[in-house]
Formats: sequence, structure tokens, C-alpha cells
Amino acid sequence: MKNILVKQLTLTAILCFCIISLSTAQGTPGKWGDQGNGTYVNPILNADYSDPDVIRVGNKYYMVASDFHFMGMQVLESADMVNWKLISQIYNRFDFPAWEENKRYAGGSWAPAIRYHDNKFWVFFCTPHEGLFMSTAENPAGPWSPLHLVHAVEKWEDPCPFWDEDGTAYLGRSKHGAGPIILHKMSADGTRLLDDGVTIYTGPVAEGTKIHKRNGYYYMSIPEGGVEVGWQSVLRSKNIYGPYEKKIVLETGSTHVNGPHQGAIVDTPDGQWFFYHFQHAGSLGRVVHLQPMYWHDDWPVIGVDLDRNGIGEPVSVWKKPIKSTEVFAPQTDDDFTSETLSLQWQWNHNPVDRAWSLSTPGGMLTLKALKAPYFRLARNTLTQKIVGYKSEATVAMNFSEIAEGQRCGLACFAKESRVLGVKMEKGKKLLYFSNDTTETTIAEIADEIAYLRVAIDMDREAFQYFYSEDNIHFTSCGEPFFIKFGHWKGARIGLYSYNTQKEAGATSFQWFKYKHDGPQADTNDPAEKIIAGIARTSFANRDIRVTCPTTNSEDSQLPRKKIQQAIDSCSLLGGGRVVVEKGTYFLKGNLVLKSNVNLHLEEGAYLLFSGKATDFLPVVQTRWEGTELYSYSPMIYAYHADNIAITGKGTIDAQGGLEFAPWAEIEAPWRDRLRDMGEKVIPLYERVFAEGTKLRPSCIQFLGCSRILVEDVLVKNSPFWTIHPVYCDNVIVRGVTIDTHYPNNDGCDPESTSNVLIENCIFRTGDDAVAIKAGRDADGRSVGRPSRNIVIRNCLFHSECNGLCIGSEMSGGVENVYMDNIRIGTVKNALYFKSNRDRGGYIRNIHVSNIDIERAKGAILRFETNYFGFRGGGFVALYEDFFIRNVKAGTADNYAIFIDGYEEKPIRDIEIKNFSVAKALHSYYLFCTENIRFKNATVNNKALPDTPENSKERVSLDVY
Repeated sequence: MKNILVKQLTLTAILCFCIISLSTAQGTPGKWGDQGNGTYVNPILNADYSDPDVIRVGNKYYMVASDFHFMGMQVLESADMVNWKLISQIYNRFDFPAWEENKRYAGGSWAPAIRYHDNKFWVFFCTPHEGLFMSTAENPAGPWSPLHLVHAVEKWEDPCPFWDEDGTAYLGRSKHGAGPIILHKMSADGTRLLDDGVTIYTGPVAEGTKIHKRNGYYYMSIPEGGVEVGWQSVLRSKNIYGPYEKKIVLETGSTHVNGPHQGAIVDTPDGQWFFYHFQHAGSLGRVVHLQPMYWHDDWPVIGVDLDRNGIGEPVSVWKKPIKSTEVFAPQTDDDFTSETLSLQWQWNHNPVDRAWSLSTPGGMLTLKALKAPYFRLARNTLTQKIVGYKSEATVAMNFSEIAEGQRCGLACFAKESRVLGVKMEKGKKLLYFSNDTTETTIAEIADEIAYLRVAIDMDREAFQYFYSEDNIHFTSCGEPFFIKFGHWKGARIGLYSYNTQKEAGATSFQWFKYKHDGPQADTNDPAEKIIAGIARTSFANRDIRVTCPTTNSEDSQLPRKKIQQAIDSCSLLGGGRVVVEKGTYFLKGNLVLKSNVNLHLEEGAYLLFSGKATDFLPVVQTRWEGTELYSYSPMIYAYHADNIAITGKGTIDAQGGLEFAPWAEIEAPWRDRLRDMGEKVIPLYERVFAEGTKLRPSCIQFLGCSRILVEDVLVKNSPFWTIHPVYCDNVIVRGVTIDTHYPNNDGCDPESTSNVLIENCIFRTGDDAVAIKAGRDADGRSVGRPSRNIVIRNCLFHSECNGLCIGSEMSGGVENVYMDNIRIGTVKNALYFKSNRDRGGYIRNIHVSNIDIERAKGAILRFETNYFGFRGGGFVALYEDFFIRNVKAGTADNYAIFIDGYEEKPIRDIEIKNFSVAKALHSYYLFCTENIRFKNATVNNKALPDTPENSKERVSLDVY
């Protein structure tokens, strides 16, 4: 029977391996925990949860783990044994002197046990210096009772309570040096031990016992042999005092899981059994695995016996014990807006409560600088676990209150430390890097806000610090380093603030963001869901290289022909990269991008288009200011292509100023003719604007395309809109710099396009930096295709007109737009939503956050319904559901907030939170609005009312 069961488990494991291999091939490499297909991959918790103990109570599972010198002892909860979240912390300090002086590294809580008895949750643990502690709670989410010192003693470890059927209470434990296993009688209330204990078992490095009872047998599961090279044993006896039989039930065997160590036997409501244990993973710490288990002859059989020696081995992949649809993981990010610290944070030693605060309006963690000679002795260092093999943590830090001698910043540490921060020395604010013995000054800085980042690659054993003044462009600081496992803990990330001279100064941390490779939670952030849902480009491993021809001149057709032939050939062969090598390429006419081709411009490659109108004929289908037509081709054009890209460090120069740009002064007759055609919905094939007409083309346009990437290139001198996806889906514009200053030189204009990410770009433009469009008037309404699901983040806007815009061409509707972390210079209007009575359509569900603005000549925030150029129509637009938060501006020449609605369709449901304008002529103007809410909004250092009233008279703002 045993061999049959083992064979069944082995076959299931092979099947699961096949399933996960297929999943990985489809694009989920490096995902840990829940795979979303009914399986999980070990480790289920790829972070430092050493010595895990788990119980089931009803349909929920609860876990605790060792936290050593970090305060709190986190409690985790799961509904399916695989997905875990933090729900509480058991304590926040140890009331012993050494804990006030940071002198208990590697001390603290060792190997806790959690149990449920008498309608209460119980946690027992030992510290190596102070003794055996206990806490209880009726609800595992807290509150937990104050720590009770059950027995003051040194060098005990790994306790586990047990209540027998007759109510007799016992406590098993080990001692330093790992062994032997000793059993005590204990009072039923868990507050004291009743004897000196009896030695039950002595084995090779035996520790971490957990006590169970089943079918009349008492079981003690114990890890033996040491953390990195050991195995898991189980003892059983009909008498709790023994004698005990022993069986090895889990070993490394033929797997890579070294020393499967110390865990918990847990069942499910439907009778399945599983075993939790940890694996030592070096700098990452001790990560948690979940193994299948069953009972045979009243012995647990754990894992799969792959080498057929009668001892189970850990599995990598297995079927989830319990079906669940929700995928979650322990928290990592924090915006510091809660009244309490998020549960992932743990203090290094005891906190000094008077020296930290979360009470700053708008959300901020403030750490006052206490005196310390160096980082390791700094009080109130706040830490959290590193998660996964590859991760990136970024913190926004305000050090406007820094004092002489103070240091503050971001730390990575275990037994050794490496910090990146800001210090004040002789009145100068200095960016510095430090290890445990040496400080190195990097640069003097003038700002009062810094963005510090650490990128972590455990596989390469590399940590790298970065610094930024704008949270967009990050500069590496120092050489890569590595933090090794130490003090029984994996490496951690920390936020710190201390002063080497005196107690003086403070640092505020505005937010903390942590990206990692798993396990990942199903994000509740709709912007992240949009980004995750964008289909990415993927190209064959094929390069066709184009070298700059020697017969290269402004009159030559050869450069364009060579590049276009390479694009055509690459697409016909199944795709790949067309690599344009260094050199200046004079291009008499357009380039047409084809499916499955990445046009890659190497650094030094310069595409110099002719700028002559006749070179961009014959006409192509396009859209001009929201109206369909046939007209001049964009410089780079794609029509109904899939999986296309323009990448690299090269330059695209449209030379739009040679001939096209001056048409802005004379194009009115052709513009009006086109708009008349659009208003009358004249068939598209009759709207031909060929040679002799004067309507400027876009620089780069994708029409009806999907899976688009534009990355890293520099685009100059566009004749009109610069990057213009029309009727597209799945678009990423990343790391692009646009430098173009002619009329209507918008930077990027997604039009009737969905699932878009624009990030890490610099826009130096003659018109709007980013403007989201959806067609104009009757023509746009007849097409009826909206723009939706658009994320714009981490960009610099140095535009000569407006900043973030939606409209005015928005007749097909715009919705689900998320704008975050944008820096805007001096513009006409910074955040601008515009339409008129010809448009119709809607703008709704718009989220704007973390915007820094220098100056707006019109308004910082503007809702305009009377945009010029309207024809007297009766199609009012719907504006609703706007969420504006964390906007900081210097000057508004006219209005801080300008909202002008329609009588028949008021602008409604707008929340403006944490909004600050230092100087404005007018604070706000509202007309025809409903449910406008201001929260923590100030203009000219005066608070705005929470529920502002509408103006009785309409005014106009003539800054467009």
C-alpha cells in the first residue's frame, strides 16, 4: 500500500512539474507561491520567516515565526495555506535594559509556537537571555496580552505547549547547542512550569520540537543535524514521556532544498495533511515551504520519495490544498497615511515612542534623530524583510529639518550594514554612503527632498544604491555590495535617522514602495492592474543590421531604401530587430514599420528626415486633430501592424521646421474644409488632402496597431503631434525624450487607444506634453472609440503650453486614466481637462497623484467646457469621478482651481486632497458643479473649505 501511495504522489508531482513548466514558458518565470492555475511553487513565502509554526482554527490558518531582535512577532493568516497576509504583531518591546541600547543583536524571540486552546490563541517563545514568554489573544488579529515571563532563565529555546485530553498541560523545549528535548508539566493557564523537566530525547542537534497527538500516539516532530545540512525526524510513543520510536521523514535527498528544517504538521477540513518547514536561503534568510503529507501505519509520510530510500524529499510544485481565487502576500508598500504603522514594519530593538510620529497631515513618517555614534546603535531604525530574489525598494525622504551631525536615509543590513543617506556637516547637506566603519561623501545637495533606492539581486549577490532628485532619473551611488546572512536573520531594508553629536533634527519619510518577484498579491491598485494587463512586445532572436551607406547625402534614396528593405525582410522572415548602426541617415520620405519588427537605433544613429512635404506622399490614412482623412504620411508610420517597436539610444529628427511647421499660419482653409467633412460625416474615401494641401502630419503614428513599444529614443523637431497612436491597443512609451518646439508640438497623444503606459519620459514641447484624445465632434462620435486604461507616471514636463491634458478632441470618451509622479515646469495650465459644446463624449474616472508644479499662467487645475473653436453645437460632455491628490504647486498667475461646468450637465464628483498652491491670484472658481470636495487643500497658505460653493456668475479664463 505504501509503494502505491508513493507512486501516486510521484506521478502527481511529475504532472505538477509539467503544468508549471508550461506556465513558465508562457511568461511567468520566477513566480513563487500561488500560480493561479490550482498549483503552487515552493517557497510559498520567499522571505525570512524562520522557524515557522502553523495551526488551523476552523477554516483559517495562522503562522508565527522567529523575529529575534526585531520587534513585534508578526502573525500571518491564510485561507488556503499558500497565500498569507499579516494581521497583527504580538508585542512591541522587551522591558529589559539591553533592549534600550541596541545590545541584543541575535537575541529576542527564537522559534515560537502558536496553539489554540480553551477558545484562545497562545504563543510561547524563548529569548536566549531573558527566558520563556507567553501571550494570548481571543482574536489572532489582536489585541494580544502583554508578554508574560513564564520562567526567567538563560539559554532555553524552541518551546511548544501541549494540552492533553484530560486538561494536563505540558511544555516541550530544547536548549542552546540544540538539544536535548526536555518536557515540563505546566499550569493549565500557561503562566508557570510545575517541574524541572524530563529529558525525552537526545539526538544530533535536535531542536524545534512540536507536539501532537493522534490515534493514541504522542508525536514530537523535530529537526536534526543542523539548519543547512539536517533533516526532519518524528518521534512517537503511547506515553508522553516515552520511550519514543524515531523515524526520519524528510531530507534533502536529490533536491536542492538544503536541510528541510523545523516546521508544523497541519490538516485541512477535508482531511488532507501538509507539512510546513523552512529552507536556509543565505542572504534572503529562511524561506517557507509547504509539503504534501499523508499517514501510513501511524507515521507521517512527507514530500515525495524521489530516490526511493524510504525518506521523503521536498517538492517544488504541488496542487493547492484548498481552492481559492484571491491571491495575496504580506504587505510591503506604505504611504504612511494610517494612524498606525503598517504591519510589515519592525523596529530594530525597542522603539523610543516619543521620537517618532505618523501624525503629519497628509501622511508622513517622522523620525526624530536620537544620539548614536554609528548606525548599528541608532535607535528607531524601522525595518522590513527583503522579499524574493530580485527586488527594488524606493523611499521618498524629506530632510528639511536636518540638524548638524544628523544622518538619515535608507539602510540594508544584517550582521554588516550599508547605508545611503544625507548628513549635515558644517552646515552642508551631503549625500553619503557608509559601511560599519567608513563614510564616503558622494555629493553636496541643495534640495530638501531625496529619493533613495536599492536594487537587490540575490542570485548575483548584488545590492546597488541609487539617488534621485525627481523620482524619475536615478543615479547609481557607489559600487555594488552584498549583505550576508547574520545574527540569525536575512538581510533587511531599514529607514533610519540619528545624530552623532546630540539629540537634534528630524527626517520625514513620505512613502515607501517595494517591487519584488514574489510571492505577489493580486494588486488592488487599478493602475498596476492596467500595467500588468498590457500585452508586451516579443521579438525573434534575429538581427538585421543596417550600416550607414557611403553614398549618403540629402538627395540620395539609398539610406531610406536600405532601412525599409531591412524592415520588410525582417517582417517576412518572422520578425526580429532591424539594428541601425551609428551614423547620420538622410531619409527622403517615410519609414513604414511592419509586424514583428523592432527598429533599434544604436547610440549615435541619427535618422534625419528631409522635412520636404512632397517626400511624404502618397497619402496614407490618418487622423488630424481628431478627424479622419487621407493626407501626408508621418515620418514613421505603421498601419494595422502587430508587435512593433522603436528602441535604442539613437535620434529621430523630423526636421519639421523646414517646410511643415510654417503651415500652422496658413492651414485654416484646409482645416475648416476637413472639419466640415467630419461634421457632415462625408465618406472617408472622399477626404483626400494630397499635394497642394497644407495639413501637417504627425512625426510617429501608429494606426490600428497592437503591442507597441517606443523606448529610449530622442525625437526632435516634429512638424505636429510627435508620438500619435490612433485606434491602438497595448502601447508602452518609456524612457523617451522629446525635444520639439513648433506650434502644436504635443509630446504624446494616445487617441481612441486603450491600455497605454507612458513612463520615465522627458517632454520638452511647444504644446501640450501629453494629451489624451478620442476624436472630434460628429466624426469622433460616429467612430465612437474611446481612449481608456491609460497610465502616465514618472515623467518630466517642460512644455511651452499645457502639462497633463485630456481633450479637447474627446468625443469618443476618455476613462480610467491614472497620472502619478509628474514634475511640471512653467506652463499655461498644469492639469487640464477641456472640451466644448460640439464634442459630446465624456471624461470620467480620472486619478491624478503626486504632481509637483512650478508655475501655471492660467490654472493649476482646470476643467474647461468652453474651449475655443466650437461651432455652436449642442453636445455637452460629461465630466465625473475625478480624484486629485498630493499636488504641490508654486505659483498660479490666475487660478489655483478653475472648474467651469454646464448648466444642463454639471461637472460632478471631484475629490481634491492634499492640494497646495503657494501663491495664486484666485484660490478657486466653481460654476455648475456638484459634489466637489476639498480635503487638506491650501492656497496662499489658507485652507480651502471642505465643501466649496459655486459661483453665481460665470467667468472666463483666456489662457489656453
